[in-house]
Amino acid sequence: MWNVVKKICKQRKSWNVKKFSYRLHRVKPSPVTEGYRNKDDFNIQTGVDGNPKTMGFFVGSPADGPVVCVRGTHLVNIRQSHKEVAQAYEDYIRLSPLPPCCHFGDGGHWRNLVVRSNEAGQLMAVVTFHPQDLEQERLEEEGAKLREYFLHGPGARCNLTSLYFQPCRHTRCTADQAPYTLLFGDPHLTETLEDFKFRVSPDSFFQVNTAAAAVLYNTVFSLAHLTPMTTLLDVCCGTGTMSILASRRVRGAVGVDSVSSAVTDARNNALANEALNVEFIAGLAEKKIPRIIAGLGMASHIVAVVNPGRSGLHSQAVKALCSCRQIKRVVYVSCKADSPNTVSNFIQLCTEGQFSLGHVVPVDLFPHTLHTELILEFSR
Repeated sequence: MWNVVKKICKQRKSWNVKKFSYRLHRVKPSPVTEGYRNKDDFNIQTGVDGNPKTMGFFVGSPADGPVVCVRGTHLVNIRQSHKEVAQAYEDYIRLSPLPPCCHFGDGGHWRNLVVRSNEAGQLMAVVTFHPQDLEQERLEEEGAKLREYFLHGPGARCNLTSLYFQPCRHTRCTADQAPYTLLFGDPHLTETLEDFKFRVSPDSFFQVNTAAAAVLYNTVFSLAHLTPMTTLLDVCCGTGTMSILASRRVRGAVGVDSVSSAVTDARNNALANEALNVEFIAGLAEKKIPRIIAGLGMASHIVAVVNPGRSGLHSQAVKALCSCRQIKRVVYVSCKADSPNTVSNFIQLCTEGQFSLGHVVPVDLFPHTLHTELILEFSR
């Protein structure tokens, strides 16, 4: 956190920007510190017992020696229900004659497991499977076996609300590359945040700590100085959480996200919450922002909220924000603020957009880790 601020302020003197002073706030704590994660990604690799079909988390680095997979049994930030699903899946693949896909070059089929849940305790599991040379009929057979195991077999003790099966040949699988097959249950989870309800799909982005997310969003709104005359530009909007929560405070909101299923969820969430003054657009931010801004016409007060992934925002998207003079304030939410591209985003806002850094607020969305979500407020 300190490194990010130092990088920005150290270089300010060499930039052609007006003088600014920032305030570094105390870390805002999470209301819950144990069992808070609503999503976990369990990977497959050789365990400490030498079994290549072990589900958990990697320990070690290929550069320093062997990497082993350790179960998440004793991790206090993971919900017990998630651990039980991961153990049940490990039991299942250990009984399967099909080999694991630990390394793409070595073949194999069984891959990672994603478990999601909501505050009501409903559970969604997503199994990713490498098809290799299996025919469609065999893939359907494997899906049917998995369904039977979790619906009527030993895995039924997990009480899954839904189970998805995703045959995928890519290292990073999206719904566009490899559609999800719903084996049983509800297609979505519904999460409640304040008095709003949000539909979450298998690959939709939703903050991993629901209780702390409320703290995060209220902090963003405070720094954004929202008014009934504000138009909110929600960049990397995910399932529309930010726009919908802000809908009662602003004139209107427009969200953009590259994940089409997330945008579909956002639109449905807007309808379900009767947020009629929000709109969501699917596409790359760097391509859509210029068109969105052009469509806002004479809107006098635009506030941009940026909430990208770890790699930050595309420079062309930042350029579009800088070129819109109606945007007087940008609130940037970062989960990895010290990444080179993210720091470049900050520098570009200050140099090209003539924005000044005013506030830096860390929010602890990840208790028991060294990470915090960082909120930076830029104004001009």
